[in-house]
Amino acid sequence: MYIIRDALKLISLIPATFALSLFIVNASLAKPVKIVVLGDMPYGKDQVRSLEFIGSKIRKAGFPFVIHYGDFKGGGAKCDDSLLTKRRDVLANLVKGGLFYTPGDNDWTDCDRPQAGGYDELKRLDKIRSLFFSHNMPSKAEWMVARQNPDYPENARWTLGNLQFVTLHIVGSDNGRQEILKTDPPAKALNAVDARDEANLKWLDAAFDQAGKDNRDGLIIAAHADPADLINRKYRNRPCSKTERTACNPYLPFLQRLTKRANLFDKPVLFVHGSTNNFCLDQTYGGWKAAKLWRLNGPGDFVTIDAAVIRFDPHARKPFQIQGILTEDPVPPCDLQERLK
Repeated sequence: MYIIRDALKLISLIPATFALSLFIVNASLAKPVKIVVLGDMPYGKDQVRSLEFIGSKIRKAGFPFVIHYGDFKGGGAKCDDSLLTKRRDVLANLVKGGLFYTPGDNDWTDCDRPQAGGYDELKRLDKIRSLFFSHNMPSKAEWMVARQNPDYPENARWTLGNLQFVTLHIVGSDNGRQEILKTDPPAKALNAVDARDEANLKWLDAAFDQAGKDNRDGLIIAAHADPADLINRKYRNRPCSKTERTACNPYLPFLQRLTKRANLFDKPVLFVHGSTNNFCLDQTYGGWKAAKLWRLNGPGDFVTIDAAVIRFDPHARKPFQIQGILTEDPVPPCDLQERLK
C-alpha cells in the first residue's frame, strides 16, 4: 500500500514540461508523412492535359496538399491576365486540401521578354500575388499556416505531422538580376531583388527557429531556383552587393545560410527546387558542413512530366524516400560530375 501511495505521489511531481516532451516524442513516432510536389509545368496545352491526369492520381491517393515550386507556364507563353488566371485555376484544382505555390521566373521575371508579351516584370509579380494570395487557399487549422507579411505572401510556413514546411521566393534567371527589359529604371527591379533576398533569409531563419522550438523531426524547404546552377560560372564565389549587382552569384548568401542553419538544426532537411531538368536526389548537398541536408531537383521542365511523392520517416536510414507518382520509380541520385561539365 505504501509503495503504491509513494509511486502515485512521485508521478504527481513529474513536471508539466516532461509530460509535454513525452507528447512530442509520441508525435514523432507517428506514421510517416507523405506529400506531393511538382513544378516547371504545365508548359503548353499538352502538359495541361498531362497535369489533369497527374491531378487525378494525386486526388485518388488522398494527399493533403500540393506544393508547386514555380513555372506554371513556358518562358515564351504570353503573360496576360487570362493565361495567369487559367493556370491558377488548374493548380488550385489539383487537390481539395490546399495548394502551396512559390513563383518561378517564367511566371513573372521573364514576362518582359517580347515573346512573353513585353510586360513590366514587377507589375506581373503584383498580378501573380493578387491571383494566388489575395484570398486564403484552403487549409486546415492544424497545419498552422503562417505567411511572412503582406509584401511577401508567397513565403509560407506550415506543419504536417511533426514535419515543418517553408516556401521561399527564389527564382531562376539569376534571381531576377538579368534581362531587366521593361522596368524603368532597372535599379528599381534590382532594389526589389535585394529586398526579396533579405526577406527570404529572414523567413528561412524563422522556419529553422520555429522547427527547433517545436522540436520538429525535419524540415522541407521549397523554392523555384536551382542555387547550384551557377557552379560552373566564374562568379560562383562572389556574392552580390550594392556595388556589384549583376556580375555575382545571386544564390550564394542563401546557400551559405541554408548550410549553416541545417548544420545547427542537425535533423533531416530537404531542399526542393526546379528550374533545371534533372529529376534527381542529392544526398550530399551540404557536404561535411551539413551532413543531414538533402536536395531534390524536382520533375518538370520538358524532361520528366511527373510529380514527386515524398515520404518522410525520421527514423529510417534514408529519411526522404522519393518516387514519381506516374512511374512509381524511385528518384535516381544526381550525377554531380554531369553538373560540373
